[in-house]
Amino acid sequence: MTIKTLVALMCMAFPGVVLAAPMTVVTPKALTVPITNPGTGVASFHEGYGEKLSQAQYPNTGFEYERFYWRDLEPVEGQYNFALIDEAFKFAAMHQPAMNVGLRFMALDGPESGSKIPDWLIQKGVKGEWTSDHKTFAPNLDDPIFLAYSQKLLNALGKRYDGNENLAFVDIGMVGSWGEWHNSNFPSMTPLLKRYAPAQLDKYVKMHFAAFPKTPKIMLISGGDTLASAVRQGAGWRADCWGDWRNFSTTWNHMEDDYPQRLEAAQAAFSGFNDAWKKAPVSLEICGYMPEWKTEQHYSRDEVKRTFDWALENHASTINLKSRAVPEVYRDIVDNALMKLGYRFRLASLSHESVLAKGNSLTLNSRWINEGVAPIYLKYAVNYRVVDASNKVVVQVQTADDIRTWLPGEYSTNYQLTIPANSASGQYYIEVAMLDGQGKPRINLANEGQQSNGWYRVSKINIQ
Repeated sequence: MTIKTLVALMCMAFPGVVLAAPMTVVTPKALTVPITNPGTGVASFHEGYGEKLSQAQYPNTGFEYERFYWRDLEPVEGQYNFALIDEAFKFAAMHQPAMNVGLRFMALDGPESGSKIPDWLIQKGVKGEWTSDHKTFAPNLDDPIFLAYSQKLLNALGKRYDGNENLAFVDIGMVGSWGEWHNSNFPSMTPLLKRYAPAQLDKYVKMHFAAFPKTPKIMLISGGDTLASAVRQGAGWRADCWGDWRNFSTTWNHMEDDYPQRLEAAQAAFSGFNDAWKKAPVSLEICGYMPEWKTEQHYSRDEVKRTFDWALENHASTINLKSRAVPEVYRDIVDNALMKLGYRFRLASLSHESVLAKGNSLTLNSRWINEGVAPIYLKYAVNYRVVDASNKVVVQVQTADDIRTWLPGEYSTNYQLTIPANSASGQYYIEVAMLDGQGKPRINLANEGQQSNGWYRVSKINIQ
């Protein structure tokens, strides 16, 4: 006897009773290990050109972090060396799983490095200072010529890369040594934040927003008053020398004597600063290298745990461990943090009709959990589909959910998809995936059940 016949007989026996359709409720099994996803987790730091590390030595990476000097990007006026940046995207795409890319553009290195802006730009009469050996030119950041050509460069880069679905963020650079908003490695120069007023430096923030309106931006916290301004405009923030407890001194460190004060000042200047992570990434770069944390700084496990706990408390999405091996004594601390760093989506439950007549709509009631400490910042689409026993897709639907709004917590959603009237009777499977703009599954869920094609098989249904 079929379920349909049984229901009909019960309705005849109890004519006043309306029977609810039988429902299936599934709770897909959760993963309890770190997962790798684009634009979150640990950075590959110019890994394509350095030492290859196994995943036993270094966690799998979710983004490639690359920095480029103006001199290399525009060696001839108006002729841009896009191949340098394109290579970073190619490298990221070849990784398993494919990574996103983070970019920073720079105009200065160190006194001994040589000039990092093009010779043709210097010859236009840009104001600035030469080192005593006339080897390196440091441009005046308020010079009209330098400002105009900086915007032109960023506009050209933005025209090519803004909105690229694999560009995780642009790090607001162009100011100071390595684009890090200081010139402390030039002892003969006036400190950058004393030399320039916030309004002068804010021009570079606005340049990046004008050139990359669609791409998430991040701003170094050592940018003084410009930090609050950048966040007010929509940027996230980043910190260098994260994890410094005694790297430079036994009486002063970044974690206690620098970061708290800078972040408090930014919050005082802009009341929305502490919520910046809800719209744009927080990114951290370690002080030194983790092997040195063990051999030179002799950090205890407790100190390392405090470092990673601080990252989670501040809703960090990415951490740059500089592609150096993680000491075994710290590895479990790193892996535990990666269980929460950034976003981590899990399908907690799914309910739907157990049996459905062909031509009718299947209702999917789902409960999702973002188990991470931050949202996702690039757009990916939740898709459901029904497949038959031979894996042929019978119907697929893209939901209207914007998962960029899924902050840490739970989300209940409802979807409907119609089973084609010409479907054969039998058992079918329900699958889910988060797809990129090319229609490819891209986000790894914190669930078991992922198929080789990237989709997650989460339930089954009988079609009659």
